[in-house]
Amino acid sequence: MTFCRPLFYPVLKIDKYDLIIESCVETLEEAIRASQHGASQLEICSHLDVDGLTPDTSLLRDILKAVEIPCKVMIRLRSGDFYYTREEMKTMMDSIAQIKTYPIAGIVFGANTKDTKGQIILDLSAIRQVCEASYPLPVTIHKAIDLCSNISDEVIDLKDISNVGFVLSSGGEISAHLGADMLINMQQKAGNHIQIIAAGKILPENISSLVHKTRLRYFHGRNII
Repeated sequence: MTFCRPLFYPVLKIDKYDLIIESCVETLEEAIRASQHGASQLEICSHLDVDGLTPDTSLLRDILKAVEIPCKVMIRLRSGDFYYTREEMKTMMDSIAQIKTYPIAGIVFGANTKDTKGQIILDLSAIRQVCEASYPLPVTIHKAIDLCSNISDEVIDLKDISNVGFVLSSGGEISAHLGADMLINMQQKAGNHIQIIAAGKILPENISSLVHKTRLRYFHGRNII
């Protein structure tokens, strides 16, 4: 049986905006600190030095015991690109089946492929597999989308997958501030079906300006708290 905590708890208020602040963590200590300092939810990973891999279930279990805010889990079995073989997909499906036995709030995943013109696109087949395996949990598509040739079109395609609830992005740039215009465009394309989570060098001292420019509600970072 899958047990789900409520998806969101605390919000950070900046002026008139109520924000969901997602902190990316790879240790128990980071998770506890983020929870105590106002994070709305956590994304649990391992190996953030390579942009995050699937965490050990022992770490997941310890964090879930220690914090009360919702926790999402990264599904990524190796570093490097986001082009996955059939065997790698099976391994990640097995990970999802195991992780779903814990009281988590969602799954984080992304995959790329190329179209007939050689353009980088999201691998919607792989994403659908993950979404089906994760159901009824919501799935967040991570920054693999930022590698795509036409980011905003990818958002439109994701709207056809029922439990894709979020897209994590820096708007194709090295920081959310540089990608702010694209993030606005992405949320316009997503409508109410998908929420864009701004990510990329977001810090306590610069989040306010990003909030006012994008008017997004969801923000993600390792040093965001």
